[in-house]
Amino acid sequence: MNLFDTVVWVCFIGALIFVGFFFSKRMKATRELQKAAYKRKEEKKEMYSYLKPGTLDTCPREDVVTAVIFHCLQKEENNNEDYLINFNDSEKLVYAIYMLSESLENGKGSIHNFFLNPSSRVFKDDIVGYFEKLHAFEIADLMKAARRFAEIIENDEDDDEDDPEMGDYSRYNFADFTHEFITLVSSTDLNSKIEEFILNHRNDFYDDNIPETDLEIEGEE
Repeated sequence: MNLFDTVVWVCFIGALIFVGFFFSKRMKATRELQKAAYKRKEEKKEMYSYLKPGTLDTCPREDVVTAVIFHCLQKEENNNEDYLINFNDSEKLVYAIYMLSESLENGKGSIHNFFLNPSSRVFKDDIVGYFEKLHAFEIADLMKAARRFAEIIENDEDDDEDDPEMGDYSRYNFADFTHEFITLVSSTDLNSKIEEFILNHRNDFYDDNIPETDLEIEGEE
């Protein structure tokens, strides 16, 4: 091997070592961020699984929706066979929208999953009304059309361009519905509407029966 080839190989190996070192540091930093995010999530889960009166007045504004979602998840876990029996109308609204967002799987899923999954499709008949209660009327119209489109697919019906429930969305498929929903969530500031709804109905989210262990932990803090 001549000198030129040797220099080329040395430079190439050196570059590989540098790149490997750079990416190992980056991966380590990413893992640390993921661990920190998971720790914060678990801390909030422990803090908000049960909501005593006044909690929504004192928790940070950005935690209001998170607190109620963890509260609802705890209720589901405690009564997973028929949890909706113990949900009031306000809890159903927040939880249904949470289930809808979960059906998107971090932007990789589809609204269609919401209508297919047995655990979320129980909200199919009410989801439009929930968005209307939030005054998110554009999303309500979108979900009305998406619900109708799901029925057309499920029942193997002909897609009618003049279907009144489809409205302006008569040519949409579920990829279009999903993209439009994500766009409207941002443009209509849906999260703020949910926060406002929760704070206007805060007493609907407080727990009547809180396990003694949770009360003891809270007292220690």
